[in-house]
Amino acid sequence: MRSKVVALYWMAGLLGCLATAAGQGHQPTPVQRPQTTEDEGAVGRGHSEFKSSCGFCHGNDATGARGPDLVRSAIVNHDDQGNLLGPLIRNGRPDKGMPSFSTLRDSQVGDIVAFLHHQASAALHSARVPGDYPLAKLLTGNADAGKAFFAGEGGCAKCHSVTGDLKGIAKKYSPIELQQRIVYPGSKNIKKAAVITQHDGTRFEGAVVHEDEFTIGIICQDGWYRSWRLSDVEVSVRDPLEAHRELMNQYTDADVHNLFAYLETLK
Repeated sequence: MRSKVVALYWMAGLLGCLATAAGQGHQPTPVQRPQTTEDEGAVGRGHSEFKSSCGFCHGNDATGARGPDLVRSAIVNHDDQGNLLGPLIRNGRPDKGMPSFSTLRDSQVGDIVAFLHHQASAALHSARVPGDYPLAKLLTGNADAGKAFFAGEGGCAKCHSVTGDLKGIAKKYSPIELQQRIVYPGSKNIKKAAVITQHDGTRFEGAVVHEDEFTIGIICQDGWYRSWRLSDVEVSVRDPLEAHRELMNQYTDADVHNLFAYLETLK
């Protein structure tokens, strides 16, 4: 049975999370991991609480012991201010051997969440990542199965080419960055495109640079910025990352590991 779990860095199969695919047509900007100032006090308290409550299984630094490495866990990477981690910490995963911690106060859970996000962010941006997370540790999938998924069920080949945009991709990114981009392909420089049709039939097309619940603004093909009230026009939006968002509810653990193993062959 296919899993609804997006398992980007799930090494031991203990943790997972559900990610919601984006809707069709006019869409709000997808939720990204919050870019907030880190609370050093919360991180410190969270580290102490984590060592006391979780360290025996996941290691004092959350990189794994008897339990899996949480630094590269999908649920940490998808969590938005505790919306996924909070319930998991409180309820546990009895079916996987993880006890519940229902006696923890909200503040303690929040501190643990802050610590885990700190660890994940530090690992991702640290220059030590390639040494701390060697390819041999990450490469657990089957490259042939990943190739089949890429060309078939995953639908990757519809938009990507191993001799085009993905040529040499394994040389472009470190293993941990490449894993992340399977689910988070880097949306900063990827713009939605929109076709705006006015009541008189005049059409404008271009890259979306502003979009909220009331207005939309695009850079038109003539280079000019134009904006409209949504109530005054018909809007058709094409999101280049829509296929990635749809896959987030379809990936299984094996799919992600296999796809990563295949992409690592693209030197």
